[in-house]
Amino acid sequence: MLLYHLWPTRLTGGFVGVDVFFVVSGFLITDHLLREISRDGKVSLARFWARRARRLLPASLLVLAVTALATWAWVPEARWSQFGGEFVASALYVENWALAAQSVDYMALSNLKSPVQHFWSLGVEEQFYILWPLVLVAGHLAARRLARNSFLFIAVLLSIVTIASLAYSIILTDLQPTVAYFSTFTRAWEFGAGALLAIAGKRSGPLFSGALAVLGSWSGFVLVGVSMLMFDAATPFPSFTAALPVLGTLLVIASGSPTSRLAPTGLVSLKPVQFIGDVSYGTYLWHWPLIVLLPFVMGAPLTIWSKVTVLLVSILLGWLSKKLIEDPIRQHPAIVRSRPTSTLVATAGAMAVVVAAVMPLAAHRIAPPEAPVTGALEDCYGALAMLQDDCGPVEQIPLRSSLSSFAADLPSEEIRSCEFAASSGDFRRCEFGSSDPAGPRVALIGDSHATRWVEALTEVVTAESGSLSTFLVSGCASVTSRTTGSAWGFDAAYAEQCRIASERMLSAVEEDLELDTVILTDRTRLYVTDNTEFHPLTVDMVAETIERLKNAGKRVIVLEDPPEMNAVPPQGGGSAPDCLSNAPQASDCSLPAAAAQFSDPMVLGAERANAEVVGLDDLFCDTERCMSQIGGVVVYSDDNHLTRSFAMSLVGPLQERLRLTR
Repeated sequence: MLLYHLWPTRLTGGFVGVDVFFVVSGFLITDHLLREISRDGKVSLARFWARRARRLLPASLLVLAVTALATWAWVPEARWSQFGGEFVASALYVENWALAAQSVDYMALSNLKSPVQHFWSLGVEEQFYILWPLVLVAGHLAARRLARNSFLFIAVLLSIVTIASLAYSIILTDLQPTVAYFSTFTRAWEFGAGALLAIAGKRSGPLFSGALAVLGSWSGFVLVGVSMLMFDAATPFPSFTAALPVLGTLLVIASGSPTSRLAPTGLVSLKPVQFIGDVSYGTYLWHWPLIVLLPFVMGAPLTIWSKVTVLLVSILLGWLSKKLIEDPIRQHPAIVRSRPTSTLVATAGAMAVVVAAVMPLAAHRIAPPEAPVTGALEDCYGALAMLQDDCGPVEQIPLRSSLSSFAADLPSEEIRSCEFAASSGDFRRCEFGSSDPAGPRVALIGDSHATRWVEALTEVVTAESGSLSTFLVSGCASVTSRTTGSAWGFDAAYAEQCRIASERMLSAVEEDLELDTVILTDRTRLYVTDNTEFHPLTVDMVAETIERLKNAGKRVIVLEDPPEMNAVPPQGGGSAPDCLSNAPQASDCSLPAAAAQFSDPMVLGAERANAEVVGLDDLFCDTERCMSQIGGVVVYSDDNHLTRSFAMSLVGPLQERLRLTR
């Protein structure tokens, strides 16, 4: 996992290391519990959980505390809330569910990878440690009540759980792959596979011996190695594909330690390999915070040498963690002799202390810049600097507010509440501006990018005694009622919900006879891709919608989506405040103007359907680059959504170019 996280393009399937770990955990824990059942006729749940707590939590809670302190010291204030929330989730061992929730929250997709994101796998493991013994105990008690063989009854019960989890993993990976990746329920079958192997070993003894053990051991390592080399981000996972590393791990475990000189036993018995195994837990805990936080400390991305340093320091910290934290606490006579309940209470107390310590980060809120008054904007403010000859270099105008404040420079809560998630399959119509029936009646249809235009457009229509009706669905190409995906892939269920919401919005606008003008805009770059399997937005789709609205008697205007910080929208792409906080100069956070150009189906569709197109790129870009800081204002609150301040500086140009009253 360490090598994969440092060099993901070299070991593209390195993420299967987690699955290997889950199988091994399932085998070892089940074997331990079965031995206890055989010896005592029962399982002491409190004693089992206490041992797990002593083994795992002291080091993990220390890493969380140190990482939180480093975050406070080096990470920009704008990221404290996101990182702090994940610290809390990690301390409570539910980080996997926090990440699953983020994966279906469109507005969270610009979040950076946090320094504790790797705790998701530890969360799955801890949840397994809590639930799995309960399943075994339930099976044992049911077998005794029914006068059945406990091991056989438990095997049947675990088989049902394992098969159900595998089926769910396959289905959910197809429907919601990002949620499936982090879900405990899609991973349970991997623990179950290891558990069933443990039961099989109890009933029949060693499964492989002699030459068969040698062959099985090598085959297992090869299967895991092939998974690491052949799998990549495009591989459906966990799904049925996880069966390859799972099977490989099962073969290695079932083969044991063959004594033949042809077996891999000699290699895995080497002292360096054994050492890495001994310090692996601590190394895993420490490596990811170093990978994420070191670029903040250095103000630059990791280089080959800094990656090598992370590798060595992670192993060193893993060793120190084992020698100074893990072993002393786990083996301390007073702690070992104490009652399990005492250990569990102490563990809960330590978790509570860590949660309380990181809560200020999670609860931290940044005050946004003072709302600009469009009628009294200062000279060279925001986009106005692009129109005024005497402003000088527009990126060098001092910021009107603190840099971090622009990360919170969002539309008002009233406006944000008008934007529904595509997963709802519905929308909310909101009304802004004047109630004067003599003014223009304008409808705005789009996604979260359209939301950032609402306040500025309200100013424009109000100046004409008009009104603005909004139809907003985030993460959805709402300008078509056909099924679409994005550059990030195609989720059939999500796309259908988006299609339903879009059709409802378009129908509502089409049927409202009082609406005379429709503005279409969205984050078009997100919905454009050369991969037709992802169902990109096309010129035909846009032209079809425009013709539909024109046939309903509407004037249609396409508001061209402005440039973003990146030519191709990334997931977890950082933000303008992030970049500007580390860059020596603001121009380092700009995008070459040529890279901002693309074949825009919104513009081409408007041209085909003879609709108007309003563009504002000249207020974001000069002839060389598109900027992230203009006129003392940060352009984006993340890497693509306009700040409220910059959007409001565009009111004048919008009014002039839209020409709502002709």
